[in-house]
Amino acid sequence: MHIMPLNKKKSISVVVPLFNEEKSIRSFHKSLVEVLSRTKLEFEIVYVDDGSIDDTANVINKFKDKRVKLVALSRNFGKEIALSAGVATGKYEAIIMLDGDGQHPVELIPEFISQWQSGSDVVIGLRKASSGRSALGRMNSYLFYKLFNLISGQKLIPESTDFRLIDRDVADEFNKISEDHRMTRFLIDWLGFDRSYVNFDAKKREHGEASYSTGKLINLAFNSMISSSPKPLYFFAYLGVMICLLSLFLGIAVILEQLILSDPLGWKFTGTAMLGILIIFLVGIVLMSQGIISVYISRIHNQSKGRPLYVVNKRKSVGLSSQKILKYKS
Repeated sequence: MHIMPLNKKKSISVVVPLFNEEKSIRSFHKSLVEVLSRTKLEFEIVYVDDGSIDDTANVINKFKDKRVKLVALSRNFGKEIALSAGVATGKYEAIIMLDGDGQHPVELIPEFISQWQSGSDVVIGLRKASSGRSALGRMNSYLFYKLFNLISGQKLIPESTDFRLIDRDVADEFNKISEDHRMTRFLIDWLGFDRSYVNFDAKKREHGEASYSTGKLINLAFNSMISSSPKPLYFFAYLGVMICLLSLFLGIAVILEQLILSDPLGWKFTGTAMLGILIIFLVGIVLMSQGIISVYISRIHNQSKGRPLYVVNKRKSVGLSSQKILKYKS
């Protein structure tokens, strides 16, 4: 059995997307710095102000801490883009992502680091199903993961969150992905690498309400499903095949029963009914034609995303130090 060596790297970047967190950011920052200081690692904190309309950015500027960076986006681009901006800014050997509203417990950061230093490239925070949510919220989450995994063909772990740590190699590969409509946790999972998990109870927000509304969550889910799989494009092709086959069998049965055998079963199909069967058959042909077009569209869609054809785990590979690996785009 191959034992992964302990990770000797000793520096981490912490990425925190923010939107209108003026009231809570001081206490959050204090708790975060206290926990990070106890790890004895070199660290930086990258705050990404996602177009806040309150005084969030000015509060961060008053921290006067050289370990703090502020990435101020010109407007509200959304949490997924803010996370991407933070990951692109972080320069250290691992990147920890967590929300700035206090719901992701900073006390668990040492456990994330411990699992990373023990060989995990990705450490994922799993929110406990009963943690601080209503029955409706838990049901919506359950349905989202079931539907997402069914449509995408990928395996997104239920209750996985953006509270996670990624190694420098994972971050570098993530930064190469340029698609606009993105779901950070899905893209990191798509990259692969060795993963481990940390379960946590989500805390309550100290101030205000979650800025990620139900509408935004639905939009994120829809965009992620469309981005991750061409299956929705093929739906009408499958539907067209089914309609064509059913209408074809029905048409043959009517011709035999009505015209050849002189209606022994007493179906009494009229000319209008036969015309209806023909129209249904033609509708199936149209849907199949759309399906064929969808196949071409899916190829263009996959090509436009610009994801690498494969990803190399450099830590596990051997003899590649002086060898350049050519990565074709998918």
